[in-house]
Amino acid sequence: MNMTIEGIGIAAPFGGKEELKATVLSKVSPSTPSLYKATTDDLSTFVPARKQRRIDHFTRMALLAAYRALDDANKVDDLPQNLGIIICTGYGPSQTTFDFLDSIIDDGPKLASPLAFSHSVHNIPAGVLSLLLGTPCPQTTICQLMNPVMTGIQTAALWLAEKRVDTILFGAVDETTPLLEENMDKLVLESGCEVSTPVSEGAVFFLLNNQERGYATIETSISLSELNNTPLFSHRELLKTLNLETLVGVIPVAGAFNLAAAALSIEGTDRSAGCNEGNTWLRVSGNAHA
Repeated sequence: MNMTIEGIGIAAPFGGKEELKATVLSKVSPSTPSLYKATTDDLSTFVPARKQRRIDHFTRMALLAAYRALDDANKVDDLPQNLGIIICTGYGPSQTTFDFLDSIIDDGPKLASPLAFSHSVHNIPAGVLSLLLGTPCPQTTICQLMNPVMTGIQTAALWLAEKRVDTILFGAVDETTPLLEENMDKLVLESGCEVSTPVSEGAVFFLLNNQERGYATIETSISLSELNNTPLFSHRELLKTLNLETLVGVIPVAGAFNLAAAALSIEGTDRSAGCNEGNTWLRVSGNAHA
């Protein structure tokens, strides 16, 4: 099943889509961010401030990247018909989950924070996004540490193949917290490894459909043997050359950033890029952008 990437939206510590594209096309290693924290101030461009009340940081990153993907495809004011929303994550809304657990410890189960509990539910970003867009639609949230992006891509391809939806707003999001950073430092210290890249956060969204024009085409039915016999450049080599791991940081949904970088690197060409997550590969084929 092939899917076309019509729009890309990013909310990350280093910026958005244009910053990632500039890094990829310049083939110059990016500078290390001073902080691996994403800012979401630009969300007010799409969502009035009064509607952002009580929305946590995890959801704000997802919303900003999703709206940027729609805006990139000129679909904010003309939403696609028969839309579906799929979000994948490694840890989910970590900070609100920890806040809820802290409220149980500090105040007891009977006085635990109901707001923290409601926003600790992993599918809250998809529900809030659907609500703000005014589009009741099929939606699901995938939470797993192993290959969350690949599972999300496979789910998107299945939905389109089944004609359950015509367009999918697919996103990947994770956030960092002081507790995650502290535990990562402890694990690194105990293992004796030297890891200089800290835990990071960010969100990447793609507008996917079966149209012929877009940034690139994701070919999901690709085996490793087929890739070995296909002219392409390895995106792993590109990542290593540009040191994009330093730019992106340690994040469970790093595969989504890899996919975005691969699509941007071959936009408007007839080349193909190999994009991997774990031991699973995708072929991303360039085509003309509408």
